[in-house]
Parts: sequence; C-alpha cells; structure tokens
Amino acid sequence: MQRSDDIAARRVAMIIEQYVEARKRHFGYVSTDQAARAVHRVLKPGISAHELDDMVAALAVKNGLAVVFDRGARGSVGGAEADLDRKDQTMRAPAETTDVAGAADAILGSHREDASLSMKAAIALLRERTGTKRSDADLEGLLAKKATVLGVHFSRDN
Repeated sequence: MQRSDDIAARRVAMIIEQYVEARKRHFGYVSTDQAARAVHRVLKPGISAHELDDMVAALAVKNGLAVVFDRGARGSVGGAEADLDRKDQTMRAPAETTDVAGAADAILGSHREDASLSMKAAIALLRERTGTKRSDADLEGLLAKKATVLGVHFSRDN
C-alpha cells in the first residue's frame, strides 16, 4: 500500500509536468514564480519552496527549456492574489537591448577567411561591441553555433 506522502509527491510532480508541457508549447522558458503560483492554485504542496523550484527547474531543463529563478520577485506565493493571466514584466523572459546574435554574425563574418580568432578573443570582442552581461558559457555557445553555420573555425586558446 502506498503512503499518503508518496501520493502527494506524485500529485505535485504531475502538476509540475503538466505545467512544463504547457509552457514548452508556447514559450522557451519556465518561471519558478509562475510555476509555484500554478501549483499553489491547484493544491498545497507538502514540500519547501526550494524543493518546488528544484523540481520545476529539473523538469524544465530535461525538456530543453530555460529557467528563470524569479521566486520572491513579486511577493508571496499561494495566496488568493495569484493571477496567472497578468502580462507583467517579470513574467517575460529577460530581453537584451542590443542584438548580440547580430554582433556575433558580424564578428564571425569578418573572420571567415582566417583562423586567427580564438574563442576568448571573440567573446571579448562581443562584450566590447555589445556591452552584454551574459555569461562566458552562454556567449561561447552562441558563437559556437554561429561559427558552425558560417563555417568559421577558431584558433586554439592559449
């Protein structure tokens, strides 16, 4: 016979799974704040806020979605004031004002013929041109994808 804790945990996991599936069809990210509001609207989970965020994040990453850890950005979760239909600025994925992808295309396009550009130099040049605050890993992924499409090869970093 299953314990009531196991059943409750499965219910929370099923609601999170349904939420992530719905977000996957329309958006490329999952907000932990919005997910918590959706879960609390259906039931009161018997787990901590941190555990709930971890469950949402793990399933979102497994489904190829970005995770926005914005819990606590707007106040308490679980109250009757939760409104999932609001188009609030904190509910949207963060947007950059500069075209980082366009700048990456321009940098790589100017180095198509020679292989003198290293990944570190390309990241530094991209930061200089755009002023982006993205992580090195994010910029490296963007540059690697763009370089593959454009047929650009990087020199070895020293």
